[in-house]
Amino acid sequence: MVAHVRYHFYMSNIFRQFERARPFTESDAWMLFRIAAFGEAVGWTLLIAGILIERYITPGNDTAVLIAGNIHGMIFFGYLVAALGLYPSLGWSRWRAIFALAASIPPYGSLLMELWAAHTRKNAGFKSYRHFLLYNVLITTA
Repeated sequence: MVAHVRYHFYMSNIFRQFERARPFTESDAWMLFRIAAFGEAVGWTLLIAGILIERYITPGNDTAVLIAGNIHGMIFFGYLVAALGLYPSLGWSRWRAIFALAASIPPYGSLLMELWAAHTRKNAGFKSYRHFLLYNVLITTA
């Protein structure tokens, strides 16, 4: 029991240190995440095209699926690394990072995740600007 508590404390400490490190700026992290998300969508397209080629153009020859599957697999792992490695720099919570990982499972889910994250990123900036304006109005009238 004590070893389990010690392990949990050790792992949570590692996560906190990682989240504080933020090795990328927010704009650099965003660019890298977008590249990974679009790359994952391209990987899905290649894999689906490979399946269609194998099924309708060259029945019985699975070379297209093997090539497209390997490419998709490498891009898939790149997206996973990007989602896990960039979430502190993007200012995401752990839950949003887990959601980004889950978005990689369905076809084109990473693209939907990127669109949703771009939307919330754009609105977050607007909200902070609105709060900034409200703050200025309160300061100047006081």
